[in-house]
Amino acid sequence: MLAEQHDEWAVARRYMSADSLTRARMRPVAGEPAIGLSAMSPPVDHVALVVRRLEPVLERLEGLDAGPIESFPSEGTREVYLGAGLARLLLMEPTNTEGPYARALAKRGSGLHHVALNVPDLEGFVGRVRGWLLVPGCLRDMAETRTAWLARPGVATLLEVHEAEPAEGTPLVEQVELPGPLPVDPRPAMAPSSDGGVWLTIGGRRHSVSELTR
Repeated sequence: MLAEQHDEWAVARRYMSADSLTRARMRPVAGEPAIGLSAMSPPVDHVALVVRRLEPVLERLEGLDAGPIESFPSEGTREVYLGAGLARLLLMEPTNTEGPYARALAKRGSGLHHVALNVPDLEGFVGRVRGWLLVPGCLRDMAETRTAWLARPGVATLLEVHEAEPAEGTPLVEQVELPGPLPVDPRPAMAPSSDGGVWLTIGGRRHSVSELTR
């Protein structure tokens, strides 16, 4: 499971070759200081889990407001959002064996895949954020999709960064706990976990991601 990788380069290596890691090191925009995510405080759009099947996870989260289950053949997934507004929970079930989410599931098992952030200026954010690696594959489509994917060694999640206006409302996912040390602090709070696992706090209750997605 992704959350159980503790070697500081393990996460990035699983997404990028050594050459790509070197090329993807970000540099500040000329004349602009590099800053950490905590200073930028970007709002969270959703927290995404890759699961083997949607229905058992939905049963464990019974009582939460779930949208319709939708199929995305181009992505090779069935997906469902829980919550509305800020920090929704996204469940993603791979439907083939060849797509990126199917490969992630095969390599790491079910669990946390990414945290999605909304920012007003994509290039400005990518150019100024400190310590994160731009996944080279997203460069082809970034200008069109207004989306970038970032990884950081030692942090057990990808960041999916959208150029979009932030949603409004109360976050569904109140906190994400990841194996520390954790240099990430967007809203909702992201904090190092005490046991090396991944935890989500929803409605004041802590949920083990490994138990939710088993």
